[in-house]
Amino acid sequence: MSLRAPQFGALLMAVLLGLDYGSKEWVRQTVELYEMTNLIPGLLDLTHVQNRGVSFSFMADWPDGIRLPLLVGVSGAAVLGMGFYLIRYWEELDLWTWLALLCILPGAVGNLIDRALWGHVTDFFHFRWGDLSFFVNNLADIFISFGVVFLVWGSLNAPKAQAPPPAS
Repeated sequence: MSLRAPQFGALLMAVLLGLDYGSKEWVRQTVELYEMTNLIPGLLDLTHVQNRGVSFSFMADWPDGIRLPLLVGVSGAAVLGMGFYLIRYWEELDLWTWLALLCILPGAVGNLIDRALWGHVTDFFHFRWGDLSFFVNNLADIFISFGVVFLVWGSLNAPKAQAPPPAS
């Protein structure tokens, strides 16, 4: 099977989604809410939190009746749009855009599932630098971040379009 075969893409996305869902379920079942376990001193802790908003808890304090339908609806539309784009342009996508979508889609679906089922996203990787606390995220967020890096890398390294010759 070719790496660019649709079956490989579907398998990779299923594995990433499974890793995300499995890790969140493990945290929900085995780590008490707000419990902190140091994994790498001064850099990474395992901390079970529930993010009711989006990045950096934006919108977390909005009423559930507004926040949840909005986040689930926007996330669902984004997943459908990216999925359509990936399927429609599968053969034409450059490697970096293809890899980006294969990372971003399962991450977006993983967080969408959490929001739809639980009303929040389960986060657990607490990144810090010494005493400075940065953020807490999950595998879905990491997959999305890798996807964004792939998009940026691809756009920075894309062949430059040649300007048309001047008219005579």
